[in-house]
Amino acid sequence: MTSPLPKISVVIPCFNYARYVGQAIESALAQAHPDTEVVVVNDGSTDGSLAVIERYAPQVVVVDQVNQGSIAAYNRGFSESSGDVVIFLDADDLLEPGALAAVAAAWTPACAKLQYDLKIIDADGRDTGRRFCNFASGYGTAEARSAFLRTGTYRWPVTTGNAYSRWFLEPMFPLRIEHGPDGHLNTVAPVYGDVKVLPQVLGAYRVHGANMWSSDGSDHSRLPFRIHTRQREVAFMQLHAQQRGVFLPAGNVLDRELPFLNYRLMALKLGLAYTGQEHDSPGSLVRRAVSLIVSEPMSLKHRVGHLGWFGVLALAPRRAVPALLHVRFNRSELLQSLRRSVGLATARS
Repeated sequence: MTSPLPKISVVIPCFNYARYVGQAIESALAQAHPDTEVVVVNDGSTDGSLAVIERYAPQVVVVDQVNQGSIAAYNRGFSESSGDVVIFLDADDLLEPGALAAVAAAWTPACAKLQYDLKIIDADGRDTGRRFCNFASGYGTAEARSAFLRTGTYRWPVTTGNAYSRWFLEPMFPLRIEHGPDGHLNTVAPVYGDVKVLPQVLGAYRVHGANMWSSDGSDHSRLPFRIHTRQREVAFMQLHAQQRGVFLPAGNVLDRELPFLNYRLMALKLGLAYTGQEHDSPGSLVRRAVSLIVSEPMSLKHRVGHLGWFGVLALAPRRAVPALLHVRFNRSELLQSLRRSVGLATARS
């Protein structure tokens, strides 16, 4: 006998995203999965977001609360939901058509969570050609489990790219953290159960310059905060692993995460102080990065790109680093602009 399809709750916290929240809601309502619940929490927006949200009642559960911050909005949204599986959809992001059907078909009771790729779109919704995490062919559930047992970490996408089982979330909520829940939840998920990987694009992550975690290469001062936050997420996971008797490999987990080796190298090159800096040097960070790049599953294109980036960044003088970061974080947009310019020049000739 086949198991019934799970009920899926899509929880959308919103603060001052009137420009985008309607699109997020519509992407959730357009899903073909038959047992879907959409909960939208307006966290005291002052820009007209509530008026946009209320246009979709009674198709969605509308919660309006005084501004308490994003974590309070996530907590309230989860408490108002009832699905077997919960997706936290940021109000500026989107679900792709068929996303919930794909999640429901792949979900099993042993999953702490499922994860999938996100395409990165710009403020106007245009696909930039970039993917997050851009899972390599063959990186699946077994590979995520193997990576966690070997390193204490694995590849995971930001909030919208995750579907969590309710049994996993219930002991975690209400969250008592300062910022975005995805880091804590994703880091600790393998301690509790399987992490299933769907190697397909099922959502869109919008980069528009006001995101909390994405970067346009100009927000250098936030690097120490990001590093510190990630260290706290790892400590949270280690505490849960200890309580549950889950073995973790020795050493610093963040020496095995390529993005945070990158953040640490950028901070060092910019002369920014961060926790644990005394153990780092450009040379040691590059050596760790190279070891990961040659051993982790990724395409040849991305392997070469990562090797080139770490090499250039390590050798660059400090005055050149801001320009390098701008190119790094805006490469797709800069390439598209160049192509448009070339196209216009060709058309005029």
